[in-house]
Amino acid sequence: MTWLYRLRTRLGLSEVEATAALTLLLALLGGTVARHLQATSAPIPADFYAASDAAFATAAADTTREAAPAVPLALAAMPEAPASAAPAADSTAAEIADAAVERAAAPRRSGKPPPAPTNLNTASAQELQRLPRIGPALAGRIVEHRRTHGPFRTPEQITEVKGIGEKTLERMRPWIRL
Repeated sequence: MTWLYRLRTRLGLSEVEATAALTLLLALLGGTVARHLQATSAPIPADFYAASDAAFATAAADTTREAAPAVPLALAAMPEAPASAAPAADSTAAEIADAAVERAAAPRRSGKPPPAPTNLNTASAQELQRLPRIGPALAGRIVEHRRTHGPFRTPEQITEVKGIGEKTLERMRPWIRL
């Protein structure tokens, strides 16, 4: 290992630094060799796995026949999914992935109607729940604050209600009136 010592002293590296550098170089060399071997190897012929695929298909068919009576019982307790949610039997993986991306990109509906301008001093708890980020608990707190402290004089006063901060106020601001 005298060559490593000489290299280390010429480069001005400590023993730990030299070991780390050597390890990185060996990992880089190993990755390069592996990439080269993969690129030059011959592809596996399609019939190479034919026997094992056939054995698997036979075993899978036997397993599904044995488990068939139990499947309807398990599925009977589950609610039915809409037909559009289940992929078609002849779908490719790319089609299934595309459908999943489309479902994820679709806007989610929270069940709330779109917000409308709401008067904080006269709105009921149900009307307040139409505002963004306001659920039943916060709507009840707003009504209670209004009952105990009187009507709101400025929109900023709503931040006195527990659970409503500056960010919630900013989201609600276009929809609140006094």
